[in-house]
Amino acid sequence: MTRYLDPLFLSDLGFNGQVFKHIHCIATFAAAGVDCFPEGSEEKEWLDAFTPGISDAIREAKSAGLRVFHHLDLFVLPRRLIHHFRDAVVDPVSGRISLERPMTLELHRVMFDELFERFPELDGFIIRVGETYLMDTPHHCGNGPLPRGGGPWSPVHGYPGVDSSAPAWGRAEADACVKLIRFLRDEICEKHGKTLIFRTWDIFPDRLHARADHYLDVVGRIDPHPLLLFSIKHTALDFWRRVKTNPCIGIGPHRQVIEVQCQREYEGKGAYPNYVMQGVIEGFEENREKHGLSDWLRDPLVAGVFNWSRGGGWYGPYLENEFWPDFHARVLAEFLRDPAAGEERAFFEVVSSRIGLAGGDALLFRKLCLLSATAVLKGRHCEAFDRCLDEALLPTACWMRDDRLGGGDQLALVLDRLMRDGTAEEALREKDEAVELWREIVSISDRIDWSDSPDGEFVCLSARYGLLLFSIVREGWRILLAARSGPPLADGLRESIARYDALWQEYRKLGDRPGCPSLYLGRYFNMPGAGPVDGLDASVRLIQATLSES
Repeated sequence: MTRYLDPLFLSDLGFNGQVFKHIHCIATFAAAGVDCFPEGSEEKEWLDAFTPGISDAIREAKSAGLRVFHHLDLFVLPRRLIHHFRDAVVDPVSGRISLERPMTLELHRVMFDELFERFPELDGFIIRVGETYLMDTPHHCGNGPLPRGGGPWSPVHGYPGVDSSAPAWGRAEADACVKLIRFLRDEICEKHGKTLIFRTWDIFPDRLHARADHYLDVVGRIDPHPLLLFSIKHTALDFWRRVKTNPCIGIGPHRQVIEVQCQREYEGKGAYPNYVMQGVIEGFEENREKHGLSDWLRDPLVAGVFNWSRGGGWYGPYLENEFWPDFHARVLAEFLRDPAAGEERAFFEVVSSRIGLAGGDALLFRKLCLLSATAVLKGRHCEAFDRCLDEALLPTACWMRDDRLGGGDQLALVLDRLMRDGTAEEALREKDEAVELWREIVSISDRIDWSDSPDGEFVCLSARYGLLLFSIVREGWRILLAARSGPPLADGLRESIARYDALWQEYRKLGDRPGCPSLYLGRYFNMPGAGPVDGLDASVRLIQATLSES
């Protein structure tokens, strides 16, 4: 459980709104003349169990003085409704719910009318069209509203859902996006006087979210409205390092909110130190042009920040102690109270008020945090590969996500490039540097006098977690690269495998300590419901078996 579901806690921190999800799944569509949840059905049983939670959450948030928004994906509709109106909503060729079918938008008009009538205190919707998930909507089905299109770029590092053969963003998709947003603007903002925050998010680098020309083409054809805003991630791809800041921020005729993530699923989710707020606010160290919230919030188009305090990703690591995402959220909230005062002031204010450190101990903690950002960058990315990329490829981001470690398959493009360019040893030196930084982080955590702070034991534990995890990563990369090369990298391969196994043993022992976050796994990421995917462990075992045969 997290305090970030408590509206009173959010209000006390200074946040002015709370976002929930799935309210569209309790719409009955009675006005459409279809009984989507008939008495005695499984659907009705689910609806009756699910609805009170929606109502209670809205009431509690409003009582705390917060604005209330519900996040929803389009299109997601009850199965019975789609079955009844199939010919009027489903494209006969693709089998998908289509924006162009005669009843599709009409049914969504019915949905919005019903929800705003039932929940007049609802302030509006945050609507996403880039991804549509149905894992926790058992009686609904659907798909994204735009014509399917990927990008002319490689599906690198096991990123799910990418189709490199699909067409790039084109006129049909842009026109569909304009049609959809105009409809949403008219229904939500004009008709009901509620706020629409349209998330431009998608997972492609050449579509609406991160291409300024495509963004301007779409939003330039939509009339501004005081209740219409566009939500844009501060990075041009996902919440990764070594990607440029989003060029769509601060352009066009519409107000914007900037998305920030405090529990980054590609970087441990708070299991180990990874202080990102200096980078988010002032610009990350690896970016040639430093841009962050301190710049963007001066722009009159930027209306605020949409913060993912917790959540992100699909699996662990799971936290008993939410110290690190909480620290991020508190620094962000403190910064937003007085953006002109900067990140460092916000940092030390939270260190004093939340952690209880002062003087030299506060300065040591600052050093620990700043070192952690560099240690994570060097440990899980690869500068020798990333600096060679153009915008058609992903950085070394997805080989390590949630609590999963990819191996030879997920890193094939990276490893091949390093071998071809002769930069394998450079990449391994970077992993060595990361481990040395983690050793320094552990040393600093041990030197801080935590006697007046309840957080010290966890900070020290999380620092050791990071040291052991990235020691495993270093040894894994060394094994993968050595297996592809001759001397000198291949020398000592058996010893490296032995160290790899010993580090896993030590890491799992750390996991037995009270309060330790759940551990990473040596297999790769799989979507819920899909079968397991081999990762780092399987790659090491395969190399070990090859050695045994030689």
